[in-house]
Amino acid sequence: MRTLKELLPKKSRSGGGDIDEKTIFHIAKRVVVEEYGVRGGENIVPVFYKEKKLFLSPRSSLWASEILLQRRHLCQRINEVLGREEVQEIKVSRQQG
Repeated sequence: MRTLKELLPKKSRSGGGDIDEKTIFHIAKRVVVEEYGVRGGENIVPVFYKEKKLFLSPRSSLWASEILLQRRHLCQRINEVLGREEVQEIKVSRQQG
């Protein structure tokens, strides 16, 4: 069985287009779970993607601080999985209730 990483670069080369928002969200969620476990995946949610900026919504200020401290690392990991630089910046959006 082939991995998502193997399929995405081929899709982008043949299609020539950008990767859609849902794919970015899926990869971002997967990277968050790999880095912070299931608890992190429950507390950090991708909410918006535009112009190579990914907005993550944390459930608390603790998770917001963690995103801010690790945003470069998260960007690198997401781009590594995608196989190209699709996310240049990670921002923290309004915290969830």
